[in-house]
Amino acid sequence: MESVEIEPQTNKDQYLWRWRDLLIILVGIGFFLFIGVLIFLAIYIATGNSPDDLLEPTVSQTLGLTALEAIALIGGVYLFGLRRRGLNWDSVGIRPTSGVWYVISVVVTLMVIPIASLLTLLWFFLIGQPFENPQLDFLLPEGLSAIDALIMLFLAGFAAPFGEELLFRGVLYTMFRERWAIWFSAIFSAFLFGLIHGNVAVGLTGFLLGIIAALVYEFSNSLWTAFVVHAINNSLKIGLLYLLVTLGINI
Repeated sequence: MESVEIEPQTNKDQYLWRWRDLLIILVGIGFFLFIGVLIFLAIYIATGNSPDDLLEPTVSQTLGLTALEAIALIGGVYLFGLRRRGLNWDSVGIRPTSGVWYVISVVVTLMVIPIASLLTLLWFFLIGQPFENPQLDFLLPEGLSAIDALIMLFLAGFAAPFGEELLFRGVLYTMFRERWAIWFSAIFSAFLFGLIHGNVAVGLTGFLLGIIAALVYEFSNSLWTAFVVHAINNSLKIGLLYLLVTLGINI
């Protein structure tokens, strides 16, 4: 099993991603999100719905916004990062690796998920607050059918994680790694990844899984292993959530 160790570069001209590139990519992602939300609102109102209804999650909102996130992330990285710079997908780690690394990614993820859950519960216990996950309302809107659940499982379990890995590991971690050491780059990029979730319950798990994703990406030299980590975490949790609901267990 081989690993690739990339030493931080010191020549600014050799940097694959510059801070300016990151800013342009983020603006591009924001542009996609803004246009997507405007289109969604226009269609939503044109079909006779009231803007006040947006306060309660619906199936169309949940599926539409999740799809929009994936499109914005993938489109932003590709058009405003790769295409603009004339780079190929290899530049963000989309390359094959040893099958051993996929096995390692799966095993490590299955080990870390319960640890992350226990740490999250411990945190809420120590601060004396009840455990709350705001994503539950989003993932369980009123009227969610079996087909809707399968679509959501694909979008939130695979499509959105792919887009997030492109940005946070393919671009962000790579940019940090060119400048700083492995552990600092992994922890800092994972911290930012956890921070964007805007909630301790989800953010702490995102932080821990983000470190694992960065490390398997670093040593396997392939973003696919980081995607495996992310996809397993999301799809298992979403699948378990829908299974419990199907069994009639109150979440």
